Amino acid sequence: MIKLLGANLLRFRKSHLFWGTLALSFGFGVFMCVIRFREHLDYHFEVSLNSVFFGYAMVAGVILAAFIPLFFGTEYSDGAIRNKLIVGHSRAAVYFANLLTSLGAAVSFFAAYLLACTVVGVPLIGGLDLPVPATAAALGGSLLMAAAYCAVFTFATMNCSKKSVSAVACLLGVFALLFAAVYLNGRLDAPEFIQGYEMSIGGQVVSAKPEPNPAYLTGMKRETYQFFYDLMPTGQGIQYSNVNFTNPVRLMGLAAALFALFTGAGAALFRRKDLK
Repeated sequence: MIKLLGANLLRFRKSHLFWGTLALSFGFGVFMCVIRFREHLDYHFEVSLNSVFFGYAMVAGVILAAFIPLFFGTEYSDGAIRNKLIVGHSRAAVYFANLLTSLGAAVSFFAAYLLACTVVGVPLIGGLDLPVPATAAALGGSLLMAAAYCAVFTFATMNCSKKSVSAVACLLGVFALLFAAVYLNGRLDAPEFIQGYEMSIGGQVVSAKPEPNPAYLTGMKRETYQFFYDLMPTGQGIQYSNVNFTNPVRLMGLAAALFALFTGAGAALFRRKDLK
């Protein structure tokens, strides 16, 4: 597997896709910091690095959904996978080498974004003022979330012989999960009561007694919505990007479970895949 990893890293050095995605991640960090700084100048908002430092978690799925199928999907079209097997590498070694390489790419892209936030964001909008435990939880959780993405997209890429099909499937899947996460977040954030208003005798609009919100989730239904929101990497991305989570251990555990599930299933399917 060491030789396979070395070959993949050599491909990184020569890949315009890798360097372009790395530059895109850095540029996105610069863009987010500049946007926050402009808001501060134009509207006199109090801004801090907290609002952008983990913003990459929101878009990590889209970036990895495009990069992993395009980078590894070429191994089918150019016969590289069959060549690796012919020279004696096992299917498990090929699969796990590509998975570890995708993890390395994800960490590189995340690091590029954080570097941009540090070198551009700190001079413009100041440093982080988050508690150390919250910062560590957001950072570690974001990396586990990225690992879950890598496991899912490697599963799809290594078990689909057509690069275009796996790329489209990964992108459509991540956008569908993103829309689902936004919907669940909206339902979970619905207030328990709705503030009503009424017209007074003097013709003025005054606050009325708050009424129960029929859209507010309670009981098992709320627990179910929260579970799927926490389970989906897109839901985790929303929470990490806002540094708004109450149970980071649960989020990390679910991300690790997704990683293990898709890694095991992907490797098992790849062992039986017909590569002819």
